[in-house]
Amino acid sequence: MAEPEDVAAGMGALIPGGGALSMAMAAMDKSMGAKAMAEVTRSADRLVESAKSGGFRVTKEGADPIIKVLEEFIERAGKMANEMKVFDQAPPLGDHEYGKKVSRYLHEAANDERSARAALHSLRIILGKSREALLRASNQYQEHEGSMLDDIKKLGN
Repeated sequence: MAEPEDVAAGMGALIPGGGALSMAMAAMDKSMGAKAMAEVTRSADRLVESAKSGGFRVTKEGADPIIKVLEEFIERAGKMANEMKVFDQAPPLGDHEYGKKVSRYLHEAANDERSARAALHSLRIILGKSREALLRASNQYQEHEGSMLDDIKKLGN
């Protein structure tokens, strides 16, 4: 009997985004594993701290185009995260024991710390922190934060 990993690799047509997802997950595991993503997140934290302490500054004109791109990618990553909600439950692969075993394996693989979902979550955090650092470095953070609070208050009315 084949191992679940072997079956999962050959089931691209049965899993939404299967073939492409398998390839993307393998590529991310090699290039941006959990350790690498954690280090990039720590670097983003250091960038925010540096901006808070005045360790680097950038003009509003220099920061704005980069902030705009970061916001676009944050929005895209959010949409991708919504599309991955298909992995909230195990795929129905039959009522037999092997189908249940493969289904469990696929669900776990789609949701563990090495999954595309985990990498996307980390990416969203990194992009958000990078955006915050640029807002702080260009002295736009307080202004932006106040604007967001005003928008939230308007939603409540």
